[in-house]
Amino acid sequence: MRPLFQQLLVNHTECQYVRLLRSHCRFRTANQQVTTSPPHLMNLLRLHSSPWQVYGFLRACLRKVVPADLWGTRHNERRFCKNVKKFISLGKYAKLSLQELMWKMKVEDCHWLRSSPGKDCVPAAEHRLRERILAMFLFWLMDTYVVQLLRSFFYITETTFQKNRLFFYRKSVWSKLQSIGVRQHLERVQLRELSQEEVRQHQDTWLAMPICRLRFVPKPNGLRPIVNMNYSMGTRAFGQKKKAQHFTQRLKTLFSVLNYERTKHPNLMGASVLGMNDIYRAWRTFMLRVRALDQTPKMYFVKADVTGAYDAISQDKLVEVVANMIRHSERMYCIRQYAVVRRDSQGQVHKSFRKQVSTLSDLQPYMGQFVKHLQDSDASALRNSVVIEQSISMNETSSSLFDFFLHFMRHSVVKIGGRCYVQCRGILQGSSLSTLLCSICFGEMENKMFAEVQRDGLLLRFVDDFLLVTPHLDQAKAFLSTLVRGIPEYGCMINLQKTVVNFPVETGALGGAAPLQLPAHCLFPWCGLLLDTQTLEVFCDYSGYARTSIKTSLTFQSVFKAGKTMQYKLLSVLRLKCHGLFLDLQVNSLQTVCINIYKIFLLQAYRFHACVIQLPFDQHVRKNLKFFLGIISNQASCCYAILKVKNPGMTLKAKGASGSFPPEAARWLCYQAFLLKLAAHSVIYKCLLGPLRTAQKQLCRKLPEATMTILKAAADPALSTDFQTILD
Repeated sequence: MRPLFQQLLVNHTECQYVRLLRSHCRFRTANQQVTTSPPHLMNLLRLHSSPWQVYGFLRACLRKVVPADLWGTRHNERRFCKNVKKFISLGKYAKLSLQELMWKMKVEDCHWLRSSPGKDCVPAAEHRLRERILAMFLFWLMDTYVVQLLRSFFYITETTFQKNRLFFYRKSVWSKLQSIGVRQHLERVQLRELSQEEVRQHQDTWLAMPICRLRFVPKPNGLRPIVNMNYSMGTRAFGQKKKAQHFTQRLKTLFSVLNYERTKHPNLMGASVLGMNDIYRAWRTFMLRVRALDQTPKMYFVKADVTGAYDAISQDKLVEVVANMIRHSERMYCIRQYAVVRRDSQGQVHKSFRKQVSTLSDLQPYMGQFVKHLQDSDASALRNSVVIEQSISMNETSSSLFDFFLHFMRHSVVKIGGRCYVQCRGILQGSSLSTLLCSICFGEMENKMFAEVQRDGLLLRFVDDFLLVTPHLDQAKAFLSTLVRGIPEYGCMINLQKTVVNFPVETGALGGAAPLQLPAHCLFPWCGLLLDTQTLEVFCDYSGYARTSIKTSLTFQSVFKAGKTMQYKLLSVLRLKCHGLFLDLQVNSLQTVCINIYKIFLLQAYRFHACVIQLPFDQHVRKNLKFFLGIISNQASCCYAILKVKNPGMTLKAKGASGSFPPEAARWLCYQAFLLKLAAHSVIYKCLLGPLRTAQKQLCRKLPEATMTILKAAADPALSTDFQTILD
């Protein structure tokens, strides 16, 4: 159908067309000013075009190129422009379906679709044919014309501080930003430029690492270099594709083997934690040990962040550490690949492909033995699942894997601005191995230099973020002083601007600089957590949501069964937030757990609103009140079920609504959180507010007065001020 579309478009010569686009692209952003001084990085970062400006440019181009007769009426033109506005406002992973593109488009107004003029009544088959033709045109116009305009005149990227929101930079602005980023990266990282002959020799090697592209992601105060390992330069040829696939498989095998050794020898990781579960286990053990003392000692906290951890790590030291890890004895590794197909509680089928590493000593050669071994290690993970064996390889030697690791470290080729470089210091940020290698390297450093620090305290490190909690002030000062001086052998140098303590530090003791000092008793921030320095209780830090959009941070797909998708998405995110670190009544008091639960529900209310305003086809709340009330009620039921699992052996409820924390208490907190958020959008949720208030009043009559006092204190607006700065 493309020739038909091209005939209906306004006939412009190529030169006229290019001049037209350029004339409509000459707009300035709100912060852009004419200046004679050289552009600074921070000023350039603010020169992104807002969605309204991008939409204005696209609408002007559409009006010049698409004739009015093609739309039929102004209604169709406005509907398409509204979808264009929605398209450029979507998040990174969001989609716009063809059904939404055709919603409320009037096919009968497009006279060019009629087979014969003046014919009002048409058969249903012909009407469906007209709809398909119009849908093909709208899809072509959006997918080819609008998308290509955006690609031609804007660089579209995500950022590190606005979740999945997309930023639009004009190509001229981004070119200046990229040149600054390249210059800073070359100054910070030791790179050796390759000649054309060396590049050809590299590509001819079978084990050659694919030449990867370096890209930059905006940060609040600069640009973060990321090597896109999934996008390889020059891999279109069949031979190059095979090399890239072979390299990717070897990289995954090396990652699995390093994880196997890490699991078998946990001391290799030092104080490293790889996620919330590791933090929870370490913090719970430390807290119970402290509470078992006759008198709780005063605790001193130190938070430190390594400057450019990935770029500063010594490659020689990292090679030495990995050699001691997998080359201490000649081993044969067995790699088993298998698939797990399972059905969740919502009836959805999920597929996952996994690898399991073992040595000859702990190999399970038969599938029955292997499945029993998986069940013994984690029975819940295989519930309602089918395990399918794919392949098993028994000839992976530690020497061959170490040789591949050396090749990966010494011959990582990055393309920057048309030139190819080999990185001589640090590791690539963007590889699947980056985080693990960084943790392993700093783990050995901690085992050698900070073993005494953990005698009565706790040292944690999440990649490059240190946290020390100790009852000894001299140890806290010695630890801080060591990090400030730096450990060049491992490439460890902290950033004092991101260093935080809760005790006084003399300015002269650290070479004239001083870290941020908080009060002795405070909520100490670290990696998205707020730690009470006196009681050691844990809160979630929601300050990261300040000045961000929940709509763009939530990857909600409204393509198929939007209501069911919304319900499933909200429950999935809720399960992630209801972590034992916040709900464990042995770690936190009942009051703290109530505050954590209330804030989780309040964030869920923001997510609920973000999903509702994204529902397609004018699906209003008033059209299905029972369904949306059920979604809110399910949030409370799911959270309470997780709370019981995280506190085994505890009696949370008793007869009636009594007990330390009955299910009615969780439901009251849920309704209170949703009422607070939805009341701010009363026009949309007018029909929901009445039933929620009625249900909450009924719960108030059931709950004891002492429980209500705790719940009302947890829902105090003064404790949730972080939510007031969320944009949605």
